Amino acid sequence: MKEQWIGILFSGIAMAVLSGCGGGSDGEGGNTPQSYMDVDVLDLHEGYIINGHNDAHEGVTLIFCGSDYEYYSGTGEWYGHFSINDDRINMFDDTPTGGSYRIDTGNYLLELGVEYSIDFQNDEILVEEILEDPACT
Repeated sequence: MKEQWIGILFSGIAMAVLSGCGGGSDGEGGNTPQSYMDVDVLDLHEGYIINGHNDAHEGVTLIFCGSDYEYYSGTGEWYGHFSINDDRINMFDDTPTGGSYRIDTGNYLLELGVEYSIDFQNDEILVEEILEDPACT
């Protein structure tokens, strides 16, 4: 009888644990954003976070959402709007310093393990992570 109750107890625990598990790709059942091996530049407006580092071993993050971007490199932060021209990401700085910079992908993709020059900013990003941005609505 004792073994039967233990079996029922473990079955109940297993069911509770399994019912709490769910997929995370559609935003239900988890807070972990979907990760990708690459992203087409034409899809950046849907919301993506690109993490990596530069040649100075500083963290670099690019966040794209709608027509806006945020760019973090070391202790620097910039933001503004962006547009896509062929395989090029054009970023227009809306901070008080102004300016513009660009990333030429060569194949319309930002890919894991590839280093991209951020022209006119004297910076680069070696892409280590590509995530969907669940905060982008």
